[in-house]
Amino acid sequence: MNSLNVIDQYKEMEKAKIKEDLQRKSFPYAIMMQHINGDFNISTFIRNGNAFGVERIFYWGKRQWDRRGAVGSHNYKQLDHLKSEEDIVSLKEHYRFVAIENNISYSCKDLHTFQPQPNDLYIFGEESNGIEDWVLDICDEYVYIPQFGSVRSLN
Repeated sequence: MNSLNVIDQYKEMEKAKIKEDLQRKSFPYAIMMQHINGDFNISTFIRNGNAFGVERIFYWGKRQWDRRGAVGSHNYKQLDHLKSEEDIVSLKEHYRFVAIENNISYSCKDLHTFQPQPNDLYIFGEESNGIEDWVLDICDEYVYIPQFGSVRSLN
C-alpha cells in the first residue's frame, strides 16, 4: 500500500503499521482543541499534533470537520471526539491540564519558563472564542506563547 503525504520511511507501509510506529515513538503528552462553533483550524491542529509527535489528540464539540487540511494525518494518530463536559472532566484522571492561553486575567507562564511534565494535556481554544471559562477553571497551569507581530494568537 502506497501511503500519501508521509515521510519516505512510511511510503510503502500500510496505515495500521504507520499508526503503530508513530504510537511507539510518541511523546508522553496529549492535546485538546475546543471545536464548538466551527471548523476554522481543527484540521491544522490535528496535522500539527501528528507533526509534533503527540500521543493522543482530543477535540471537543462538533463531530464534523473538513479533513482536507489534515492531509491524511488523522489516519495515523489516536483521535478522540469528546462529546460532553463530563468527557473532558474525566481526562483529569489521566492528565495534568495545561491551558495554552493569552488571556491576561489568568496568571500565565511564558512558554520559555514553563516546565512540561509527562501526561500533560495541552488545551487550545478555538478561533475567536478561546478556551471556555469552565475549562480554564479546571486547568492546573496556564501558558502563553510570546508573539512579536500584531495579532494576539496563532491559528
